[in-house]
Amino acid sequence: MVFYRKYRPQKFADLVGQEPIRETLLAQLTSGKISHGYLFTGPKGTGKTSTARIFAKAVNCLAYSKRQTANSSKQKAISSQLKFGEPCGRCLTCVSIADGSNLDLIEIDAASNRGIDEIRDLREKIKLSPVFCRFRVWIIDEAHMLTGEAFNALLKTLEEPPGHVIFIMCTTRAQKIPGTISSRLSRFNFSRARPRDLVRATQKVAKAEKINIDSRALSVIAKVADGSYRDALSILDQLAAAGGRIDAEDVRRVAAGGSDLVFEFVKSVAAHDLKSAVVAIEKSNSLEGDTAVFGREIVEFLERIFLHKIGADEVIFSQFDSQEGEHTREVAQAVDFPQIQELLKLFLVAEGEVSLYTSAHIPLLLSAAKYCGEPAGSESVNQKFEEPKHRLTETPTHRNTDSPKHRMASGRTLAKFGAKWDAFLAKVKPLNAHLVAILRSCRPVGFDGENLTIDTFYRFHKDKLEEPKMIMMLEQFLEQVMKQKIHLKINLAQSHERVPKVITQSNIVEAGEDLAKVAAEIFSK
Repeated sequence: MVFYRKYRPQKFADLVGQEPIRETLLAQLTSGKISHGYLFTGPKGTGKTSTARIFAKAVNCLAYSKRQTANSSKQKAISSQLKFGEPCGRCLTCVSIADGSNLDLIEIDAASNRGIDEIRDLREKIKLSPVFCRFRVWIIDEAHMLTGEAFNALLKTLEEPPGHVIFIMCTTRAQKIPGTISSRLSRFNFSRARPRDLVRATQKVAKAEKINIDSRALSVIAKVADGSYRDALSILDQLAAAGGRIDAEDVRRVAAGGSDLVFEFVKSVAAHDLKSAVVAIEKSNSLEGDTAVFGREIVEFLERIFLHKIGADEVIFSQFDSQEGEHTREVAQAVDFPQIQELLKLFLVAEGEVSLYTSAHIPLLLSAAKYCGEPAGSESVNQKFEEPKHRLTETPTHRNTDSPKHRMASGRTLAKFGAKWDAFLAKVKPLNAHLVAILRSCRPVGFDGENLTIDTFYRFHKDKLEEPKMIMMLEQFLEQVMKQKIHLKINLAQSHERVPKVITQSNIVEAGEDLAKVAAEIFSK
């Protein structure tokens, strides 16, 4: 049996990192003031379903009272007089719930039972009295997957269920639960487990399984698991299968680049050392780690630097070992507050784009390059193609750019492209009408046969067009239209360069187009 099932918490005391929830539920149980319905929300692997099962054990544990044989009308009257506590784990009820054979604990996967017909069936079944236990507990997992009609069908049942029924709804997306549902339930928000709690929990399992693992490896597992007890045990299970001693490098090969590589990368970027930053990314790639995890760890490291800069050290350093604290302080000395804000913005975008590319590390490379600037030795090459900012209609040149001969050549090449501008927009429009609207508000100002320069008049438009995925898509369409490779450059025109004009025809909507239809396409993006 896999570790996360073998070592699933069986008592409230076994829950990892959920002390407030544990104390509140135990207080309700010991006082006998339990609710008819609960809503457990929080990230994956934080113990929502496990807590629901433990709660089912607690309210039905034979250690607190004998089996109730009264009918359902009397059950409601006596339920408030009963008092419970931590389940014993040894009685028939606790054992049967643990092994999944108890008929009075019903678990429903809302992802596959999400329709109104399944909820109608549930409404009929809850009228039946418990087979053996005091309460019949219904656990609805992934509750946010229920349809709107199914939620509506549950309203009355959740508000006034039979006295022998307790509902527990578990979800990772609380925002998708209608307010009419959540207001009828007692809500508990589960949080990610702290790294030190995960280290303690995985160390306990490793000791029980006689796994030889060093403390540094446990710290890396806790970081990669991102507060998920289930993920931490799954990684440990995978590593244990290989046998032998487990060290930090083994964890990095399986799950992520590791904190040392993250520190190496961020330190290099902060020092504008693009080469070393790229080497760190390639090291992470060569370890066959998860690039998404590596990207998330970069953002988390930058967040710690941000918190250190504003003086919130006590919030972060209590959760990490001394080495990570030293790393954070070291990099923090190399950047100022505006720079750390810029880095956070860049790599938040990069982390979100990792899943869009076959080569997942590309967004991280591009963000590092954007912050570090031109690599050493490339200035002379880039100057060859760089457009002078003081001229709008001038294309990048080597020299003598003000000569009449050059201006005539630039005008001819720009006119050559201008003839195919509409064809280019027609290529883009079926894929993204909003992007076409932005392009029509821009102005091509330079084309030398290989490099196209476009002026935008709004910072938002420039940022949108310079997104890596947008640049890549637009250059592909340009190549299809011009039958050659075209490099695209976006400039932000100065306010005095925006020449007002009288609009005689929309530059967004073509003649004969349905205005309402075009607006719907644009604003649906």
